[in-house]
Amino acid sequence: MKRLLITALLIVSFALLGFAAEGTEEQLILEEPVAVTSAGQSPGALQFTVVAKMIKLEYTFEKLLSVETVDISQFKTLVLVVGASGKGLGAANIDIEAEIRRVKSLAEAAEESGVKVVICNLEGESRRGPSSDRIVTELAPFADAYFVKSDADLDGFFTSFSEEAGVPLATFEKTIDLKDVLAEYFGK
Repeated sequence: MKRLLITALLIVSFALLGFAAEGTEEQLILEEPVAVTSAGQSPGALQFTVVAKMIKLEYTFEKLLSVETVDISQFKTLVLVVGASGKGLGAANIDIEAEIRRVKSLAEAAEESGVKVVICNLEGESRRGPSSDRIVTELAPFADAYFVKSDADLDGFFTSFSEEAGVPLATFEKTIDLKDVLAEYFGK
């Protein structure tokens, strides 16, 4: 009888522990310094820096940041602001294939160095399309979080990547609202 009672108590204890653990998700905490670059050469990355200044985020911004120009391990977080722009790619004198190789090699280097990778869509639905979506698809395996303007995810594109990988997706309505997301994830 005593053995049966102890077994029953152990089963109930483990069940309760399982329920408690199931309801608690660890919040991803991102750290500074942050490297910020465009993934597609749209103005979104520059807009990101304006919002980052508002919360005094320590960051380095380089439109064409690459593994050839920086040691990514000197950073704690890499933010890739996605949005393909034909005009921006043309001004940078690169094509979409070269841009994908550049940002993917940054994400790979970040992963190897233990640097967190955030994929950010700051310009919303206007920066969705075949080229932008290709960039996101190539970067998805490296993402630790997604920060996405809500109208860019009306079709669940970012949600599906987030759920598949089990990484957070933070959405915001207006560009200025990204400030709250950054403050939360960077503990500001």
